[in-house]
Amino acid sequence: MSAKEIRRQYFCVCEGQQEAMYLRHLAGLLKTGKRVVTFKTKTGKPGDVDKYKYIKYDKAILFDHDGDDIAFDRAINTCVKAKCSCAYSNRNFDLWLLLHKQFFASPVNRNDSYVDYVRKAFALESNADIKEKDVIARILGQISLSDVKMAMNRAGMMRAQKLQEDAKRIGSIDYYDNPDLYIHEFISSVFAECGESMLS
Repeated sequence: MSAKEIRRQYFCVCEGQQEAMYLRHLAGLLKTGKRVVTFKTKTGKPGDVDKYKYIKYDKAILFDHDGDDIAFDRAINTCVKAKCSCAYSNRNFDLWLLLHKQFFASPVNRNDSYVDYVRKAFALESNADIKEKDVIARILGQISLSDVKMAMNRAGMMRAQKLQEDAKRIGSIDYYDNPDLYIHEFISSVFAECGESMLS
């Protein structure tokens, strides 16, 4: 990275507080003396991005599959039409958090299927609510920049294993049955734009 000051700002529509809190944490991890990365977040549905079409900086939509094929396809279509980064999690964001600590490539049937794995990976109590703000903060406190890079590598390995499967395509976005992610592609573009190496 050059000595030149780097300032990057992204506008992100997030379906929940996990995603918004994660992006704020990531901004802190990326901050250096010469670099500031900011994620302006709004909680809402993917279609809400149309309310912000006049915002000039790069946009991303963070959303989950949540077992709803129709809503998921609609969300990807929204990303394609709005020319936003498509940062989805299939089945949900819990998988992305889990990948910061371990590789996990087994399909799941329910939205709460990752909860026990996340609790164990982040040494949480057996009844911890991983969607609750204080618990999310405890999880994020255990995620370093090196962990983010490992999660990106693990997500890439998971996608590479799926190349033998039939992908579904909307616009330029290929997606697969769970487990599948595209959030790492958005973060990879952020790293490239702010000069952060992918090497741990």
